[in-house]
Amino acid sequence: MSSPVQDDNSLGVAAMQTEFEALYVPPNIDPQLLALWIEREEVAIERRQRKAPPPSPREPGRSFVRLFPAYIGIAVMCVAVILGLIQHHETTTILQTACIVFLIYTFIGIFVGMIAERCVKDSVETLLRDIIKRSNQAEQDNL
Repeated sequence: MSSPVQDDNSLGVAAMQTEFEALYVPPNIDPQLLALWIEREEVAIERRQRKAPPPSPREPGRSFVRLFPAYIGIAVMCVAVILGLIQHHETTTILQTACIVFLIYTFIGIFVGMIAERCVKDSVETLLRDIIKRSNQAEQDNL
């Protein structure tokens, strides 16, 4: 941990300096309390940094490959249950049909998610290429 150093400036305000930056503190605050507070803040920052895993550069958020199967599968399963109840089928038949439909449409959702992810990725890359191309042309025109 960093050790605070008390320093007086021309305004009569004590400055507590750590290895990070200088904090200006009124003279009526005890430097030992401030040192304790800084130490606790550093410990808290270290804990937060240890707990949070670094974000993956490949997948910053939830991908379509994971979202589409879940939503499509659950929606189709609910539809299968509702249709089974409307048609007065047995409970076991409804649940079997719902589970089979869930599995089938989950795999379909995976493929739809892959296609959607690829389309979004291609459109973003195309847009970025156009922006970079325009900025390069603008730089060349200004030279």
